[in-house]
Amino acid sequence: MIRLLNFQSPFVPMIEAGQKPHTIRAFRTDGKDPEPGDTLHLYYGLRTKSVRLLAAEPCQYATEIMIQPSAGNVYHVLLGGRPLEQYEIEQLARNDGFTDASQFMRYFESQHTLPFKGLLIGWNPIPVYATKH
Repeated sequence: MIRLLNFQSPFVPMIEAGQKPHTIRAFRTDGKDPEPGDTLHLYYGLRTKSVRLLAAEPCQYATEIMIQPSAGNVYHVLLGGRPLEQYEIEQLARNDGFTDASQFMRYFESQHTLPFKGLLIGWNPIPVYATKH
């Protein structure tokens, strides 16, 4: 099945360079979340005149993620029910297009109500933290 994913402009260069291996999305209300084997069409400007297909990639994994409120510089992220180590959260944040875990957490706190529950949807390469669960 083909799944469409729209990205904000700050993430476009990483996608085009093949440096962004995944995205984090809330669960869809219709239940039609991407699954391994689906084809992910990665877009910028979906539903606008400036729409652009950035890449078409096979979905390698769709793992439940929970981002919880942080306590100072101690961050709490569960991937597949497993708490990530602080260094893994840093890797996740950088791979997802943020400068560090602090920026990543601020983004999710500002854009979503925490705790945030959704999916880490990935294509190649599969990061180590995504295979440990």
